[in-house]
Amino acid sequence: MNTNFMRSMNETKTAFLFLLTVIFMASCGKVSTAEPNQSFDHFIGDFENGNLSGFHFLVVDTNVNTIIVNNPVRKGNHALKNTLRPDNYIFNGYRTELSVYNCAKYKTDVYYGFSVMIDTSYSDNQYNLVCQWQDLPNYLQGENWEPSPVLHGSPPPVQLTYVNGTFELRMNDNPNSSNQTFLVGNAQTINKGQWYDLVFHIYWCDDAAAFIEAWLNGNVFTPFNGTDNKYYKRNLYTRDGNYFKFGQYRGKDQPLHTNVIYFDEIKVGSSYSEVAP
Repeated sequence: MNTNFMRSMNETKTAFLFLLTVIFMASCGKVSTAEPNQSFDHFIGDFENGNLSGFHFLVVDTNVNTIIVNNPVRKGNHALKNTLRPDNYIFNGYRTELSVYNCAKYKTDVYYGFSVMIDTSYSDNQYNLVCQWQDLPNYLQGENWEPSPVLHGSPPPVQLTYVNGTFELRMNDNPNSSNQTFLVGNAQTINKGQWYDLVFHIYWCDDAAAFIEAWLNGNVFTPFNGTDNKYYKRNLYTRDGNYFKFGQYRGKDQPLHTNVIYFDEIKVGSSYSEVAP
């Protein structure tokens, strides 16, 4: 038999067996879709250019929900006024959020920083996610965004929540549960009408090597573990990674009033000094 023909048959057989292996692993949900230590996008969103370029939008109306203002500001000449009204329902939730992609990948070590002020007129006491690191769809397992999200519906792996006059850093380790979030460290008392600077240092991983440490106005508030203040816990559901969102998010719970939160100095980088406001 022709040698070239035999070689072609063997290569075809090998490719077919490989395809079957991938399909089998995908059906079991065990396909690792990303490589470790990827590069990520460093980001500066200080609103000083007078527009919202670089952000992705999860808002009903950018002319109402996300407005650049020159007072109040944390630094420079501009900040973002983020407004959530009771009828602002979009993408299966009450929200007005801006997002940054390509900044929370598998086995990457990333710092995030921003400044935030709760407006003095803010009147709801229920939970409101000020920022979150949300998981991405695992396409190999049939998840997608369109025509509407068919994700697991559980809380994000990491979130910062404003509730009852405090900031709570919360995590969720179960992508199949909607009521198992837990508090990391102590809730931080927040005064309305005052700027607060937040920095988060996160190593993204799907096992116990993952960690988070966080600072409020330069003071670390993740719990001391005997060595440092890194809180070790899985923070990726899949190796597709997460993405960063900030603003206001109430899920399916409709806000009772119109509430305003201000943001400034949104940054992503490789060190504390790079992202600190």
